[in-house]
Amino acid sequence: MRKLLFLFAFCLVAALVLVGCGANAPVGGTADTKDKASKDALKISVAAQNNSGQVFQYMAEARGFLKEEGIDVNMVYINNGTDAFTALAGGKVDVISTYGTGGPLIQIANGQDFTVFGGYMIIGETPLYGKPEAEWKSIESFRGKKIGITRGGTPDIVLKGILYDAGLLNEVTFVEYKKNQEVLQAIASGEVDFGATATGYQLQAADLGLKVKMWPDEYWPNHSCCRMLATGAWMKNEKNQEALYRLLRAYLRAEEAMQGNKDEVVELVVKKLDLDKATVASFVKSEHMKYDSDPYRNSVVKMWNKMGNFGYIKDNNIKIEDHINTTIYKRALDSLLKDYPNSQFFKDKLVQFNQNNS
Repeated sequence: MRKLLFLFAFCLVAALVLVGCGANAPVGGTADTKDKASKDALKISVAAQNNSGQVFQYMAEARGFLKEEGIDVNMVYINNGTDAFTALAGGKVDVISTYGTGGPLIQIANGQDFTVFGGYMIIGETPLYGKPEAEWKSIESFRGKKIGITRGGTPDIVLKGILYDAGLLNEVTFVEYKKNQEVLQAIASGEVDFGATATGYQLQAADLGLKVKMWPDEYWPNHSCCRMLATGAWMKNEKNQEALYRLLRAYLRAEEAMQGNKDEVVELVVKKLDLDKATVASFVKSEHMKYDSDPYRNSVVKMWNKMGNFGYIKDNNIKIEDHINTTIYKRALDSLLKDYPNSQFFKDKLVQFNQNNS
């Protein structure tokens, strides 16, 4: 009997010790992420283009960050910016993420209740092409030339901002096309001398015998490409604010995981989208592509002001700062710094945030 009592007591003590050890050694995530995962996941819909995807989403899903943060994301693929803006304004999607900065700013100038709360790309691999024999030595080489663009896109607005600053905007003839492929065909056929396209067209341009002549980000660094936006009315709801907070935590963790793992990013995009590996690698690994979840308030304001300079935004009483929310992102970043105090990545993100959101 004494032996049985001793054995029972020993097993009880051993069990308590093991429980105590387990409490201090979580298998995955922090206590904060485990707490979120134990709650009901919040649902959110995010729109993106399926010709470049949403790499933060794919990495966050692959690494289990979405589940840990308690956020259930429904990806909605819309390739046309106008359709994406209509979907956001009409409540068909909660967030848009890959539709540039200029387009959304034009929508805001026209009265739409859109708010920037985060980022996707700060520069987005949007080169200017020409035929191999087309002479290009400097910005001055554009004088008197025809340039093909898709109106309102990042390539169009950034290039016009650069030309405006150089005093050459009125010395260039812009020819507008509806699709990026049409811009490339126009260059190849000689309709225009140069042309600027969105992300992901380098291989198509090469197939047409075209060469990259100029990278706009070398003349306008951190010009602001794709921003993440929601409607101001939707963001007033505290539950929706919590959903964005969880989404940004997951995406920030995904951004950290992407560092030094571009091959994995390429594989994830290829798996998710109907794109060949060479095309995906051409933009994911480009030195002119910078994925960044930071809102970059200062860059957005700068683009707004430049667009006013060349007439894309008419005189109005709209204060663009009222359409930029950095609070939710900062809360997400601060919480990650608390959960992962040794992460140099999150420390660097805080320095970056303070520099770019003053």
